[in-house]
Parts: sequence; C-alpha cells; structure tokens
Amino acid sequence: MPFKILVADDNINDKNDEISRLPEMLHAAGYEVVTTPDGVAVYDLVFESRPDLVVLDIYFKNQPVDGFEICEAIRSNDPVIPIILITVPRAETEDVLRGFQAGANDYVIRPRDNREIIARIRANLPPEVLVADDTLCVDLAGFQVFVSRSGRWQEVHLPPLEFELLKILVVNSGLVVLTTSLKSKVWEDKIVSDDVLAVYIRRLREKLEPDPTDPVYIETIKGFGYRFNGKPVHVSRRSFEKLVG
Repeated sequence: MPFKILVADDNINDKNDEISRLPEMLHAAGYEVVTTPDGVAVYDLVFESRPDLVVLDIYFKNQPVDGFEICEAIRSNDPVIPIILITVPRAETEDVLRGFQAGANDYVIRPRDNREIIARIRANLPPEVLVADDTLCVDLAGFQVFVSRSGRWQEVHLPPLEFELLKILVVNSGLVVLTTSLKSKVWEDKIVSDDVLAVYIRRLREKLEPDPTDPVYIETIKGFGYRFNGKPVHVSRRSFEKLVG
C-alpha cells in the first residue's frame, strides 16, 4: 500500500489557495491522500484512516480548536506519526516553539510552493520503497531491487552505478531525464560518453525488463535521454517486506 497522507487545512477546498492543489500533486507523486477542512474532525480522522503523516494547519477559522491543540491530542496517543505544521507568514518564534513543544516534527510557512511541502513530507517519512505496477520494487534506502516473475518476487543484484541510475529514473518517473543530467548525477565529475551510458541502460533492461528488446519501463527518448514509464507508488517498509516475503 502507498504511504497515506492526511492534509488538514481549512483552505483545502479553496481553489484560490495554493494548498488546494497539494492533494493532486501528492496523488501524482504516488501517495494516497485524505483531506479535511474541519479541525474538530482531525483527531478522529487520524485514528480512523491511519495516515503515515499529517500535514496540519495551525489556524482553523471559526472553529474551537487550533493546530497546536490537535497536534498535542494526536501526539498524546501516537508518539511516532510525523506531523508537519503549516503556519502563517512572519510567524512569531513563540508560535514555532509552541508547535515543536506540542510534538510537531516540522514547519512550513504559508503561502509556499507545494513542492516544498512535498519535499518536507518525504524528509519526514520513513525511508522510501517504490513499487511500480506491482512488478518492480526499489528500496531506496536498502539498495535492493526486486522484480516479479511468474507471480514470485526475486531479488535482482545491481552494482552501485546501475542502482543509482535506476533510482534517478524511477524517482523521476514520467519525466525525460537528459543524458547529460544522468551522467553528471551518476558519475559526477568523471567524463562518460553517451555510449557508456547506453551500455548501462542495456544492462538494466536485461535485468529488469520482461523483454529487453522491447522495453516497457526504460524508454529511450532519441536525442534527449531516457524516461521511466512505470507508475511507482510509495509504500511503507512493513508493506514492502510483506510483499516480497
């Protein structure tokens, strides 16, 4: 199962507010999303939906509770779940300190680009495991790769450079990664030709693709680079270990 994110913000349904676009962006990034504009409902929703992380507004207009109180209530019953508070611009230091005292893991000042919120979500979740189309598992922290063949998961051993190459492609699923970008990220300052990169891509296809001569996942975009065409979702380590046995 993908990571589940609860976003509790009274502007979540306001199309004029940047936060309203966050759920769609999280879905596109492979997360399951639950939202609510109701601060009073947050506490019960946390224990009903069991999210892996909560993004929580501090101030709910015309409601009897605020994010500090909600955070304290959640934390009193769950000492582990990551909580990211969203606060107003020019937040007072006392508010920030109060949030951490209430048990928050992180802070985001609004209005902000949602990409910053997603980056903070990723930073506060457990190490990611990506599962693409129920046939490919990539454990980013454990440097392990599994493929499903004939209904059974089998580990595929990749050398470090091949794993790093696959990681970059999978994390940027659906996007064309330029050959120059791939080479600089994988080999850093070392000069590597496009032909050498193509050799590594071929090796990955031979190990991961159902038919390396007709690749499903790693597509060559002639003259530009490569694109990973699977649809990875973010899963918890518990789900990953249960999946691959």
